[in-house]
Amino acid sequence: MSRLVARVRRGANAGVPLYPHIHKDGMYVASHTKFEVDYIRVESVGDLEALVRAGYKARMSNQELGRAPSLISSDNIQFVGGNTVLLSTRLEKLEEEFDLDRDSISKHRREQALLRAYLMNGNATEECSICRRTLPENMLVASHIKMRSHCTNDEKLDFDNVAMIMCKLGCDDLFEKGYIVVQSGKVVANPHRTSTPALQCNPPIFRSSYS
Repeated sequence: MSRLVARVRRGANAGVPLYPHIHKDGMYVASHTKFEVDYIRVESVGDLEALVRAGYKARMSNQELGRAPSLISSDNIQFVGGNTVLLSTRLEKLEEEFDLDRDSISKHRREQALLRAYLMNGNATEECSICRRTLPENMLVASHIKMRSHCTNDEKLDFDNVAMIMCKLGCDDLFEKGYIVVQSGKVVANPHRTSTPALQCNPPIFRSSYS
């Protein structure tokens, strides 16, 4: 992996290097915004590098300056030495770790953050694959179309087809609970699940099908 370095751009400290900031919980932070609710917390510089290369900003600091960390744009961060680390390579490594420890909550959280970022191509907003509404990142999740335990090794690494982006406004829950299913590459209402008028009158969810 590379070493991430940015530099103070103006003022008395112009030119002073900034490095990935380690927070009190031992985590690094990537984000599209300055709001804490949007922070993606990762344990390693490798994950942080992958997110920055995808377009995320990173919180960076220099202890010698004695000031709060700054959220630095990816355009202003240099990658010094090492091999290029991408989201796809971090996800592949994570899949290997899952094979050794399937019950780790931290790995599931890490996978969710990296997979969502990968499927969104590093964008701050994206369209829900089900209802087609465009929403900010913190209102979206990466949902597995097929349970990992039922996937072959090749399917586990086919990130573009084994998962898709769904919103927290109902689509992800409807999919997880089986009210909508994937059939022949399309998302359709499941006729075998007991529905109610409240569900049936929701046009964004229960239109006939989605490609």
